Parts: sequence; structure tokens; C-alpha cells
Amino acid sequence: MDSALPRRTQRPYPPRDPQPCPAPSPPRRQGRGYGRALLSVLALTGGIYLARHAHPSSLHAPSVAHAARLAGPHAHRVSPLLAATVALPPHVRVERPPVADSYLPTDTFGERSARGLNITGATSHRLILFTFDDGPDRSTTPELLDRLDAAGVHAVFFLAGDRIRGDNQQQRDQAKIARDEVRRGHLVGNHTVDHRALPTLDSSVILEQLDASERIFQDVFGERPWLFRPPYGVHSERTDYLVESHGYTIILWNLGTGDPQVRTAEDVHTTWSRVFARRELENGERGGVVLLHDTHQWSVEGFTLIYDDLMARNCKLLEEGAELYDIVDDPSLFFAARNGAPAGTEAPPADVPAAVLAARQARVREATERRCHAVAAR
Repeated sequence: MDSALPRRTQRPYPPRDPQPCPAPSPPRRQGRGYGRALLSVLALTGGIYLARHAHPSSLHAPSVAHAARLAGPHAHRVSPLLAATVALPPHVRVERPPVADSYLPTDTFGERSARGLNITGATSHRLILFTFDDGPDRSTTPELLDRLDAAGVHAVFFLAGDRIRGDNQQQRDQAKIARDEVRRGHLVGNHTVDHRALPTLDSSVILEQLDASERIFQDVFGERPWLFRPPYGVHSERTDYLVESHGYTIILWNLGTGDPQVRTAEDVHTTWSRVFARRELENGERGGVVLLHDTHQWSVEGFTLIYDDLMARNCKLLEEGAELYDIVDDPSLFFAARNGAPAGTEAPPADVPAAVLAARQARVREATERRCHAVAAR
């Protein structure tokens, strides 16, 4: 369960590992109006406090790439203390790979976006990536997959390993659902085995979590994942270093929905709308990474409300001749290569090459014209 994640602030070195955000309690039946209002406030603001106080500065961690070259074939086991003795390169470059025009096959396990800087979702373009955490859940995920199919949307699912490993019927069913996610063209990423806050764990336990989750992926899919989301969105320079040493790109989010804290699809949509408006007003971010959880029925229904909202906004933007909301298939448009940057360094805001943006917008505009004209003709 995670919350809305705003931009992080700088912190002095060395960082302190934050405490995990406790799971929210279900709302009481008494005083439902007051409780619902309180939950909505928590949904909107709780993650802001967490992110501002939990995220370390990205300026002081050792160079993972440089340490790995010195450590040899077992670089994923290199001690952060050893890496701290390695001098950083005098100048760290941030490069983006050539961005294809989205005609490539789906990059199911995120290898095309491996070894990148931390993705926050920041962008001045109207790019939207939907992500879902904590699943799969056999009671809710199948319906979500049907809703995504109906909308023509591909998402990223960050899977909890203990939901898809084991011999009981529920785990076997959920392993099948995870494979169905892949079959339907979605990406899958690592959300650890049992969803414990990484900064509370010893480094050896974190490495065990990464190794165990990768074995689970191998058993279920025959491949390892390359995308990672820390439980609760809580991380530190130490945990980022360990995760990045396995080749992962960490994907956070900037468009939270507060769905662990609320209990209706309408409240999920309302929280998302407020966060979305705040992002654009305060940071100039007109798109980004949306966080939802496929373990809640209200989140499944909330996805449809958010999607319908974006489509309605596109009809108005089409009339204005403005850039339209483009629901992207994978994180590659937000990707920036690590190239020796310190652990935990954030990717710069996604800036799509003009030719690629024009080609994508042309396709979105054509589809939007058909949809909006059909709606107007009813």
C-alpha cells in the first residue's frame, strides 16, 4: 500500500532510513461523513509527508557502475562501505537512449528500461503511465485486466512475490493471472517478496529479497524483471544502491490516488484529480506515472473513472488544438540511463524528441477525433 508521491527534497549526508508508513485502518462505520472526509485528506497529504521526509538526497551516494567494475562478476554483492571508498567520476552525464516510435513489441519485463535513473514520472508533456501495485489478486485483477483491454491500455504491474509462489489454490490461481497479464501485453515488475519497507531491513535481507523475487519470476515467467518499485515508496541511498546493483530501474510515481486510504471509486478519482491539478500548478507536470492497487475493487473501478476523465479532457483539448493526453505502454519514454550517476539519482523530467512526440500525437489525435465525434453523435 502506497501513497501519493511528490517531489523529494534535499537532505544532508549521511541519510537516515525512514520508518515505513503504517497500513491504514479500515474506516469506522460511526461518523461516516467525518471519517470519509478525514480519509480523503490523508489520501491527498499522507504521501506528501512521506516522500518529503523519506527520500534522501541523490548527491552523495557512491557510483554503482564504478564500484561494480572494480568488484568483478559478483558486483551485485559488493558492500556499500566498499563502494563508498570509490571516487565518483568528475562529471556524470545523463543520456537518454533513442526513443522508438512505439512500434516495438512490448518490453514485458522492462529490460529496455533497465539500469536507469529513478523514474519519478515528472514531465511537462501529457504522457500518462498507469501502474498497479501489490497484486495479483484473484478477486479483483481479472476484472481490471478486462477493463484495461476495453480501454486499450497497457500498464505496469508491480508484483508481490508471495502472491504468486506456493502450492495453495489461491497462489496457483494468481500465478496464472500474472501470466495472463503478460499474455495481454502488460509489463511486470518487482515489488519484493513480502512487501516490507526496505529501509527497515539489513542489507543482507534486502539482497535476499531481490534474489528470492527473481527466482519466483523465473519460476512463473521464465524471465527476471528489470523494473522495481520499493514497498510504500520508501527508500534510501543504501537501499537504492542495493537495488540498482541488481540492474533495476526504480519507478516511483507522481500521480497518487490515495486508494489505500479511501473506499470508493469516486474518492479514488477525486484524489487523483486534486493531485493532478497540484502537480501542474506547482511543478508544471502535465502528465506522469499513476499509482493504483489492483487489490481493491474501488481501485479497479477508479481506473475507469480516471481513464474516462482523461478521454473527456482530450475532447476539449482537441477543440483547442492543444497537446492531448497520451496513455503510454511502458516506461521507456521516462527513461534516462544511469551512466555512473550516484545511487538514487532521479531521472530528469521526460522530454520526448519532437519527431516522436509529433508522431504519437498524430495517432492520439486521430483516435480522439473518432471517439469525440461518436460521443457527440449520440
